[in-house]
Amino acid sequence: MKSVAITGISGYLGGQILKVLDQEKEVETVVGIDIRPPGYTTGKLKFYSRDVRESMVDIFTQNKVDTALHLAFIVPPTTHVDAHGINIGGTQSFLKACEAASVEALFYQSSHTVYGAHRDNPPLITEDQPLRPVPAFPYGQDKAEVDLMFQEHAKTHPKQCVTIVRVVAVVGPEAAPSGLNVLFMPVTMYCSGYDPAWQFIYEQDLARLVVTLLKKRHAGIFNAGADGAVTYRDMLRATGKPSLGLPSWIWSPLISLSWALRIQKKSPVGGLEFMKYPIVVSTEKLTKAIGFKFTYNSQEALKTFMDAKLAGAKAVKKA
Repeated sequence: MKSVAITGISGYLGGQILKVLDQEKEVETVVGIDIRPPGYTTGKLKFYSRDVRESMVDIFTQNKVDTALHLAFIVPPTTHVDAHGINIGGTQSFLKACEAASVEALFYQSSHTVYGAHRDNPPLITEDQPLRPVPAFPYGQDKAEVDLMFQEHAKTHPKQCVTIVRVVAVVGPEAAPSGLNVLFMPVTMYCSGYDPAWQFIYEQDLARLVVTLLKKRHAGIFNAGADGAVTYRDMLRATGKPSLGLPSWIWSPLISLSWALRIQKKSPVGGLEFMKYPIVVSTEKLTKAIGFKFTYNSQEALKTFMDAKLAGAKAVKKA
């Protein structure tokens, strides 16, 4: 692992992984691709400002990339950006570059949302469960489509090591609210009669895990999530804010209308399912493969995130 390419290098996880790779002696070059430069830099970094939908073949071949990570993805739901076009087109461009440059190892950060939040989800979801992303939740649907694209690439390119990691919600001091936007509303919200478990992973644990899998050249599909879970209501209580609970049949039209009218841009109606049903993954396969140990469990990881965000809010008020 000498020349590592990362699409979405300026994103949250890209920056975390760049820091870990900077400490790896065998890594000589980190080829970063994004439309804006990353906040963290290193002497190993060669940054290229490029839309991921454009060809990256020249970048991969010129730098003799042997390991490539595809992290570029439009994370928050949005009504004014062609998220689907970027997510799918960027993946096609990435896979073509990997094929042209004969890259040894490919990594894709998938998501637990590919399993979908459903009433009949098992207590622990294993990697052999079917992909059932929630309708009307584009992020999960795009993640699932790209997941399948990487699976197909692995079948047609058996000499390349393809690793897919389905990650639960990532939290830590540097994490953005993203999927936890509900915690930062003046009044938090929940569905009456529901209290699903949420699973988390600490930001630095995920970065270490990704690099470990790539160094060991472990191909396959793996779930990634820390032990334990936190109930949705406990998360809301931790904010110290008032909560509003309504039946889902009331929330559904309210969220749909506010999204359509762009009154709120935090989530389309599909996001409502995550307030009702849990997606807790099993990491038994990952543990057996590399014996990886997480620094924090789900509750501890969430606490690092909440402490940092609450401290930041207090600092803003004092200023």
